[in-house]
Amino acid sequence: MVLPLTRNAAVGCIAGHLSIRSAGMVACCPFGPAGEFAASRHGALTRSQAADHGLTSTVVRRLLRDQALSEPVPGVLVVSGTPSTWRQQLYVATLASRGAGVAAIRSAAALHGIDGFVDGPLEVFVPSYRHIILPAIVVRRATVEPADRVEVDGIRCTNIARTLCDIGSFERGTALPMAFEWAWRNGVSLEWLRRTALRLDAPRRPGPRRVLELVGSAALHGRPTESALEVAVERCLAGLPGVVRQHEVRDLDGALIARVDFAIPELKIAIEAHSRRHHFGPLAEEHDASREASLQAGGWIVRFITDAQRRRPAELLASLTALVASRQASIGVCGSSTR
Repeated sequence: MVLPLTRNAAVGCIAGHLSIRSAGMVACCPFGPAGEFAASRHGALTRSQAADHGLTSTVVRRLLRDQALSEPVPGVLVVSGTPSTWRQQLYVATLASRGAGVAAIRSAAALHGIDGFVDGPLEVFVPSYRHIILPAIVVRRATVEPADRVEVDGIRCTNIARTLCDIGSFERGTALPMAFEWAWRNGVSLEWLRRTALRLDAPRRPGPRRVLELVGSAALHGRPTESALEVAVERCLAGLPGVVRQHEVRDLDGALIARVDFAIPELKIAIEAHSRRHHFGPLAEEHDASREASLQAGGWIVRFITDAQRRRPAELLASLTALVASRQASIGVCGSSTR
C-alpha cells in the first residue's frame, strides 16, 4: 500500500527515497531515480525525463493530485517543497515549450558571473514559432545557433561572446564595457569575441558593433582593467589627456616600483581605484602606504578614487583637471628618478 504523499514529505522525496510512517506502516516515496535526477537540476524535470526515470503518467497524475508535484507550465514538473530559487525559475523557463528557451542577456550574464549582473531579471530567447507563458519571464524573439549556446549550472544559455553582443544591444551605460573587461580579464579570447561579433553584426543589432569597437580599443590598451571599479573610474577619466591604464613605474635600473591602475606618465600622476575589498585591513594598508611612499620618492603624485567619488563624475573630473593643471605648472622642478 502506498500512502498519499504530503507536501512536507515532498521536501525529502527529492533525494529519491523517503520513508513515511503512519499507523505503524512504512511506504517508500515513489520518486526514486526521478527524484535524484530532479535534485541535481534545481528540483525540476520534464514529463519526458520523468518517464525516462521510471515515473509513469499515472504516477505523475497522482503526485500532481496530491500536490507532491506542480506543473507551472505544460510538460515541466517541479518537486513541491523545493526552494523556488531564481535558477529554478530560469531552468523551468528553458524547459518550457519542449525546451525552446535559452537564457539570455541579463540572465545569461548573471549565470556566467559577469561583473555588474546578479540574479534578478528572467530573460529567455525563444524562436518566433514557440510560446512560453510564465510569471516574471521576459520572452524575446530570437534564434540562438548551437555554436552560441552553452550550459551553466545545468541551464541552457547563450555563451559569453553571444551574451556580450546581446548586452550591447539591450543595455546602455557601462554595462557592456564592464562585461567586456570582465571577459578579457578572465582570459576570454578577443579573437573569439571579434569573430562572433562579425557573424552577428546586423543593422538592427548595435551590440555586435559595440563589441567590435571594444576589441579594437583593447589592442590600444594592451591589457585589461583589474576590477569593475576600474572600469567605472576609467569612464570618469575620459576628459583627461594622456591617460593610460595599468602603467608600470620603474626606477632607473628598470626595477618595477609599482603598476598603477591609471597614469598620466608625462606628469607623473598615478590614479588608483580604491575599494575596501582590496585595500582594507592592516596588511593591505601597510602595503599601500609603502607603495605610495616609493612612488612619491620618485616624484609621482598618487590620487586615490573611491566608488563614492566616481559616482559624482563632474565633480571628480573637475578635481582631476585642476590637479593636471597644477602639475603642468610645476613639473619642470620635479625629479626624474623614475619613468
